[in-house]
Parts: sequence; C-alpha cells; structure tokens
Amino acid sequence: MSTATPRELFGGAVSAVLPTTVLDVSDLRQVPDSQEVFLYPESDAFLSVEVLQRVPPEDDAEAARYHFDVLAEENEAIDTEVMDIRALQLEPKKAITSEDVTPSPMFLRGRQRAHKFNQPRANEVEILIALFRIATSKARADVLVSGSIPTESIELVKQDTIKSDFQALVSSFHILDFALFAPAIA
Repeated sequence: MSTATPRELFGGAVSAVLPTTVLDVSDLRQVPDSQEVFLYPESDAFLSVEVLQRVPPEDDAEAARYHFDVLAEENEAIDTEVMDIRALQLEPKKAITSEDVTPSPMFLRGRQRAHKFNQPRANEVEILIALFRIATSKARADVLVSGSIPTESIELVKQDTIKSDFQALVSSFHILDFALFAPAIA
C-alpha cells in the first residue's frame, strides 16, 4: 500500500483513507458534485467514489454487476469478464442513529477491453468495484467505489499497490452524514 492519509469526501459527509500520491481530479478540472476522482500520476489508473441513484436489482450482487455493465457500456468495451463477486463483511462504523450505519459493500472484480483515445489496439483494464447500497427510511442510493487499473501499461508491483490502496479505501469508507443522499421516495 502507498503512504495513506484520512481524507474528507463530499464536503466531509464521508471519510476514507486515500494514498497521498494520488491527484484530486477536481484540482485539475471540473468534476460533478456526485463524484470524487483520484488519479495516479504517470498512469491511467484511478480511484473514484460516486453517489448514484439506487438501481432496481434488489440483489446486491446483481446491482454490482449492473454497475459494472454500465461502466463497460460507457467505456465502449468490446469484451468484459466478471472474475469475482462477493459480499464483504466490514467492521461496522459508529453512527449517529442505529439506521445511519455504513453498510458492508458488495465487491466485484472484473476486466474490460476497450479502445482508448482512438488507439487502434484495445487496452485491458482491471475494474474493482465496492458497492455500498444505502436503504434507510430517509435515503436510498448506491455509492460506487471503483478502481481502474490498466493491466498492460502498469507493472505488476504498481498494480498490487493500487489494489491495496483500493482495499484501504473500501475498508476505511465511513459515511458521516446521510443527508448526502437523496431522500427516499414515499
């Protein structure tokens, strides 16, 4: 794992541990309020956290697969594979109310092949997803923590470091203010 430090995300509504070496994309360009994106210098690898509308599948594994498929479509992937999908059991984080507990995520590891920047050859990218599903009486949302690792352009040691960074981000992910999420529809 890289040297890491706790960071506030979404104006302090979430806290998580991130590597000190990543660049906050919002320092470089405009990023939607629903996203936090962090780039690894000198590579196309990144970590991101995105607050999304909760998707229809109630099964968490199917919801994670749905988000993976959406990413593949957005990346115009020509080939995809889900290699692992499983529930993670994380230590519960302290909450203001019994309902406001950061849920344990569904983890998905897959790969996608896509053409990038009009290159003639498709690039293989390993995709890591941790899907936190928010379903309280006050809010419903999906929080998608993802990592994108170009496997052909980054040496294995760096790939392992990024995977460790992703694991630290996910295991430290703590929702502090559930007001971040859209109110539940009655």
